[in-house]
Amino acid sequence: MILFDGCSYTYGDELENPEKERFSSLIGGEHVNLGECGKSNDGITRTTISYCEKNKVDTAVIQFTLYSRREVMRSDRNKWDFVNCQKNDEMSHAFYESLQNNNDDLANFHKNKFILENYFKNKNINYYFINLQRKKTVKNCVSSIWYDLIDHTPLVEVREIIGSVRRNPENFVHGHPSKKGHQLLANHIYENIF
Repeated sequence: MILFDGCSYTYGDELENPEKERFSSLIGGEHVNLGECGKSNDGITRTTISYCEKNKVDTAVIQFTLYSRREVMRSDRNKWDFVNCQKNDEMSHAFYESLQNNNDDLANFHKNKFILENYFKNKNINYYFINLQRKKTVKNCVSSIWYDLIDHTPLVEVREIIGSVRRNPENFVHGHPSKKGHQLLANHIYENIF
């Protein structure tokens, strides 16, 4: 069984029929897709581990999202909520005005990657990581201790597989992969997990 987790790219946002057209479905076989629009790497790590603790997973395909996204436990709702710079709510505004910075974002990503790598190794789960964040956007950040602990095998970026909206418009609906973009992602992932 293959577990897929990620943000709107994994969910299949902007597709006419996400459940049939997204890359996880195109790969075929028994699988579960936990992708969710706006999801953070914190949320991806949390839901991946939670699912694996309760279910048999042979392979996990993790699509990491933008590093600046976070999640917080909402005590007023007793549930996790995504903090996202595109959200127009009081909590997101406060976070991005007062707390968010690129160095912390990168350290948090490396922490999540470290947690998942070690969790999968400990549980004997095969895994494959792809990354939505572009390397050049975090080029001048200061490395944290988490960077020293992670596997330094380069992560493939989504844009290395499907290109950019400007140069490869046929691979996108608007800001998300089109059916063709999802097929390219499915082909790439299939080649790397089988």
